[in-house]
Amino acid sequence: MIRLTIPKEPYWIDLPHGVRVFVRPLTTAVYEAARSRGWRMARAIAAEHADFKAAGADITGLPDLSDEDALAGLSQMLFAQGLARSAITKWEGVLDADDRPAEITDTAIAELMQLPRMAEGFVVQYTETHEAVIAEGNVSRPAQNGTSAAGLTTAGAVVETATAPTTETPL
Repeated sequence: MIRLTIPKEPYWIDLPHGVRVFVRPLTTAVYEAARSRGWRMARAIAAEHADFKAAGADITGLPDLSDEDALAGLSQMLFAQGLARSAITKWEGVLDADDRPAEITDTAIAELMQLPRMAEGFVVQYTETHEAVIAEGNVSRPAQNGTSAAGLTTAGAVVETATAPTTETPL
């Protein structure tokens, strides 16, 4: 059984530091596209980073993107930016350099999602319904250990039958 409680209308999400964002409902297509694009972009940036390093460019201060954890972190930030770009239609509490309400642009959204607490708060709240539906799954899914032992038994008991002895000629 699965409950379809996914929002169908835009709604507000409260983020740290008094920021609020008004978002479109999340769809699986948007979620998967942002996740996939985040990984592709992270790998492309890592390859470019390696090329710069090989060419002798000064990359002091940049994370070592050959490290899987650093690559995963970059991918997560790019995922948050992709989701936010697809979702945010209005916001409150985001100011520009002149202390005026900031315009919603791809660049401004990317800057907001570069703040770890903002990105984490946004991703957790925006995807929580989607993640809950996935986690809920359905009652016949395999057990967590990868076996189907948790599923319902659908076959009847097996009855052992005797087999006739074979007549083999000894060599």
